[in-house]
Amino acid sequence: MMHGDMSEQAVRNTIEQYFSSLNAKDPQGVSVACHFPHFRVMGNNTVYQWQTADVLFAWFQDHVSDDGWDYSELNELTLERFNDEKYHASLTFSRYQADGTLIGNYKSLYIVIFKDDRWGITGGSGSG
Repeated sequence: MMHGDMSEQAVRNTIEQYFSSLNAKDPQGVSVACHFPHFRVMGNNTVYQWQTADVLFAWFQDHVSDDGWDYSELNELTLERFNDEKYHASLTFSRYQADGTLIGNYKSLYIVIFKDDRWGITGGSGSG
């Protein structure tokens, strides 16, 4: 039996929370927006898997540190309902340095599932 908010807006809110948690440098917020273990298929087809939000966040900070990343902005988000407990989210986003200099624009596909009475990003594939 499903509980919690099953709406498309709840899925959208989960993705927005993920971005706001990254921007706030908040691994606890990332742990709420994601399910673990969590995976990503990178642009070069390398697959990463993380068991906790702390490990994912440490990897992310290392991944973007050479670019001087400070924050990201979600530009476009399109949701496709796969079934009652799974959405595919196609999104574009931009990464910026603290002074507003654009680092780059990226495309991703996130898989968002309803598990443990909440929506969470369980994995994804992308160019960034």
